[in-house]
Amino acid sequence: MRRARQAGFTLIELLLAIALLALLLGMAYSGLRAGVKAADSGQALIDRTNRVRVTQEFTRHQLSRLLPLVFEQDTAGVGKVFIGDRNKMRYVGPMPGYLGVGGPYVQELELLRDGRTRQLVFRHWLLNGFNADEIDRNEALPIRLLDGIGRGQFQYRTVDDQGLPEDWAERWEEETRTPVMIRMEFEMDDGSRLVWPTLDVTMVVDAGSARGNSGGAFFNTQ
Repeated sequence: MRRARQAGFTLIELLLAIALLALLLGMAYSGLRAGVKAADSGQALIDRTNRVRVTQEFTRHQLSRLLPLVFEQDTAGVGKVFIGDRNKMRYVGPMPGYLGVGGPYVQELELLRDGRTRQLVFRHWLLNGFNADEIDRNEALPIRLLDGIGRGQFQYRTVDDQGLPEDWAERWEEETRTPVMIRMEFEMDDGSRLVWPTLDVTMVVDAGSARGNSGGAFFNTQ
């Protein structure tokens, strides 16, 4: 009488099943890892995009409310209310309530070299007691607003005697008064995958800055 065939798997079948299961698990893990990486990359891009938006909102808020107050005097005793070139500007303005106490602040926006790119930083000092010759720049640690800037510059604009806008300038020469408009023009580094829309800020300024414009579109005397 022939012996009954035993039920079960052979060793080869078991090894093949284990190999197939390992392959399926590997494919599932690779897909899961790719999904997590894509999600993280997307979230990082959203965070960086939000940083551009927040930076634009913050700088627009600060610059549009700058004050024509003297924070420095030259050797002849002439007071300066605004200093600016293509990489840095200094002015006086109020601080947001959660950042400042004790009145207006001397504020500074600067483009600093950061390796092959640049970053936009913000500094501030209380106007009361401010001395440009004695400030400790290390004490006023810069607040990094935005990085990954490939190229960038600040530009300034005023109006002529007829109240018409003049050309944009890379340096503000009339330090005894404020510009009427300020432009922040940045080109983001390719690796950042970000776009900085050119920011033009119109501000409330003293009538002297408008040179006779009595209510044009470039300033408000109220």
